[in-house]
Amino acid sequence: MSGLTVTCPHCQTKVRLKSSKMLGKKVNCRSCETPFVLKADGQKKSQSARRPKSEDLEESGANSYDPERIRARRLKKRKSTSGSKSVAKDSSSKKSKSSKKSDSQIPLPLLIGGCVLGLCVTAGLIYFVYSMGSSLNSGATAKKKAAAPVKFAKFEPEVGDFGCEYPEGWTVKNGGGKGGVQSWAQFLSPDESTKISIRGNMTGAALGGAGISMTQGADADEIEPPVVDIHRLMKIKFSDDYPNYEEIGAHQLFKTKMGDTCSSIFTTKTMFGGKQKGYRVTLLTGRVQFNLICLCDEGLFEQMRPTFDKVVQTIHEK
Repeated sequence: MSGLTVTCPHCQTKVRLKSSKMLGKKVNCRSCETPFVLKADGQKKSQSARRPKSEDLEESGANSYDPERIRARRLKKRKSTSGSKSVAKDSSSKKSKSSKKSDSQIPLPLLIGGCVLGLCVTAGLIYFVYSMGSSLNSGATAKKKAAAPVKFAKFEPEVGDFGCEYPEGWTVKNGGGKGGVQSWAQFLSPDESTKISIRGNMTGAALGGAGISMTQGADADEIEPPVVDIHRLMKIKFSDDYPNYEEIGAHQLFKTKMGDTCSSIFTTKTMFGGKQKGYRVTLLTGRVQFNLICLCDEGLFEQMRPTFDKVVQTIHEK
């Protein structure tokens, strides 16, 4: 035997060579099965890649070739590899579960805010539905409860261009009449279901004055009074002011204390869809033009109509 010994650089197993011709050859270690180049201890590696025959190798001493030992090492290596994989898998699973748990958790302030918002939306919907039903049925309900006024009080403000009679016990608001501001007044029923509004109009007064001048001396049967044209003009304004404004039938022309007066019956809708009905009245004197609106729930209109007529017939210029 040559007495040459080589050491596996991977598992440090020593192998005794039968011949020095094996130096520089690439072989697989019988212990760890890792390929390496045979190199005598203390010498450099050879670049030759010829694989030697197995009978040229002889392991030394306690590290001689042992199949049982090799099998045990392989089994140990497999267990170690599978164990590390299992640990990695468990760790990855825990991280995944933790990530899912953190993703599924909603911040408390956001959760509270969402609940409050949901409650507000629900309450709003309930209120809307309730109000809708109340508005739609308000005419019938009001007709049963309300009674047409039988007593009237006089409205004669110290400052203003007009006076009239209004239902006793109703709320009165008024203003204007000085500083270039046109006079106005509002009368509101105790249950706020019926409203009468009167307001002066400078534009209408100017147009009406011009119309009166142009029609003086003409045959009354040949032309319409100026108040009719003003009444048609005011329809455009009130169509913009009231939602779903619609007039019923033709206008009516008659006389009041103000002179020529024109009126139309109209319908409109409340914010929640309830229907209302009322008068739109245009009054014109030689100096002032007034717009009068009488409005109530549709079911109350016939009941309140005499009250509206009373106010229209008693309005007068001061």
